[in-house]
Parts: sequence; C-alpha cells; structure tokens
Amino acid sequence: MKLVCTLIVAASLYGQTAETQFRQATMALSAGNYPAAERGFQAVLKLEPRNVGALGNLGVVYSRMNRFGQAIDAYQRALRLAPDDPGLTLNLGLAYVKQEQFAEALPIFEKLPSNPRIRQLLVTCLVETGQNARALETLAPLVAEQPADTGLLYLQGLALTRLKKTDEAHEVWARMMASANPATANFLMGKASYETGSFEPAADYFRKALQADPRLSDAHRELGKTLVSLRDNPAAVKELRLADPGDAEALYFLGGVLAQENDPTAVAVLEKARAMNPDFWGSWYYLGKLQFEQGKLKESLVNLERAAKLKPDESAVIYQLGRAYQRAARPTDAQAAFEKVRQLKAAAQQKDAEAMNEK
Repeated sequence: MKLVCTLIVAASLYGQTAETQFRQATMALSAGNYPAAERGFQAVLKLEPRNVGALGNLGVVYSRMNRFGQAIDAYQRALRLAPDDPGLTLNLGLAYVKQEQFAEALPIFEKLPSNPRIRQLLVTCLVETGQNARALETLAPLVAEQPADTGLLYLQGLALTRLKKTDEAHEVWARMMASANPATANFLMGKASYETGSFEPAADYFRKALQADPRLSDAHRELGKTLVSLRDNPAAVKELRLADPGDAEALYFLGGVLAQENDPTAVAVLEKARAMNPDFWGSWYYLGKLQFEQGKLKESLVNLERAAKLKPDESAVIYQLGRAYQRAARPTDAQAAFEKVRQLKAAAQQKDAEAMNEK
C-alpha cells in the first residue's frame, strides 16, 4: 500500500520571518528536497511552536523519508491543536499502517468520514488485528460495488481463510485469479498463503509470478521471506539479493539470514536497511540481537531499546531486551520486560480464542 500524504496548508497568517520560512520549506517539500524542508518547518516551529501547518507538513516530510515514528509524533502534536482536521487524522492513520501498528490505526479509520478508500484501510486493520468476521461485514458492500477489485478480493479471501471457511475462500480466490494478470494474481496468492502459514504453496505462487513477470522485484523479496520460513537459507539469500537494492525490507531479511549464518557482512546489511528505513523496528532488533550475541552489550541495549519503542507489542523484542537488561545487571528493568512478555503472550492467546469463537 502506497502512502499518500496530504499536504497541510497553513490556515493562519504568520509574521514575515515565519511566513518566508514556511513558503521556502513548502517549496523544498514540493521539490523533494526533504532535508531542507525538515529544516525549514523546524525553523518555523521555533518561532511559532503551535503552527499546525508546519507540524502537519513536517509529518509529511518524515513520512516520505520513511521516518514514520517521527511522522506520528508530528501528526499527534498537530492534532492536539486541531483535533478535527481530517487530513491530519488520515495521515496519522497511514503512518501507523506503515509502521504495522494496525491496532493504533484502526480507531482512526473508524472515526473518519466513510469512503471506499477509508473503508478498505479499515478492513486492512481489521484483518491484521484478527477481527475477520467484522472485516467480512465491512467488505461485503465494497465487493458488491467493485466485484473485480483484486485488493478487495485479496482481503476477503484472507479473512475467509483465517476463519477456516475454505469453500467460500476458494471461490473468492478463483475470482481474484480471474480478475488479475498472471503475475499479480500469483503474487497475491503467494502473499495470502504466506500470511496463513502455507509456506510451500506460497513459494510456488511467487515462482509463478516471477515466471510471468521476471521484473517483479517484490516477488523476489516475498519468495526470499518464504524461503526463510522454510529454512532454506541459501536459496533465501539468492532471492533477497535479487530484490530491489533500495528495498529496506528485503535488506532486513537478508541481514537476518546472514546473521543466522554467522556471515560477517550481516551487520553492514542491517545497518544499511536501518538507514533506509530508520523507523522500522526489525533492523534495530536484529542488530541488537546480533550485538548481544557478540558481547557488545552497550550497543545491543541502544538498538533493542529503540526497537522496543518502535514495536512495543512485539514479544520477541521485549524478551531480548529483558535478556540484555539481565546481562547488564539491571534486574528491575529485566523483570518489567519479562512481565510485559507474559502479558503480551496472554493477550495473544485471548485473541486466538476470540478468533476461534468467530467461526
């Protein structure tokens, strides 16, 4: 899903200096000069800390630089000043989605005025948070309006599959395959299979997608991820190296596999992934985990604490951080981390039980 940010236009009059700074920063943003735009909007905020336009556009800058954690902070600050602004609210929800914080994004899309785009975002969050029955209810009118929309059919098929409604899911998958070109259809079937833990079928679908369109770089990344789950690390490395070199997610998985193989280049790959997407928790986590294993405790704690801040509901991150606190002789922090892991696992079990009751 592409992130489409709304440019927030200033609604008030500024003093000459702030007005000039704002105009120059807006021009830099439009030209794609994000560092200059960031400096400009920050300069405006030094003069006018409550400038909603500068805060909103700063969020846009951070989003386009893949610094979604900072974008979220900027949008939240702006919304405290303008709580009913729909553009700011939408952008905040989109930033949460890009951070895979679907539980936080869900109530945002629930309160926004309904339109097809908002409803599809809402359904995505419902599926990602395990609310599949409600997702299907929300999807029904959308699919009725657009019966050949592959994105909607993908979400519908995924929800049905997770609810074990096999026959209905197969019918939806057949419609999706008929609606899309072979590369797209097989790619989406691979994604659905991967998301439901069917890794061998997923690998087959991604290979078919690449046969149909060898230029489909995302399929190399997804096939590499699938091969990691199938514990075929050599093949995974090959596929991940074939993905777009600017694909931070592919680099993250490549770095993770190389770390498992004790490849000395793993740290450099993970650091490159982190630089490309500094607000993606995974690169910080894997770097911290690798440094922990290498005995670099100080560096490990920095990375793991950052990962925990970016992904506070990921039990693997919190557990690894607890281990690092133990080794650093910080028993109180370690105990708090392990207690949070216990709470997260209990919440996950409850979520699974609720999903079973949906059937």
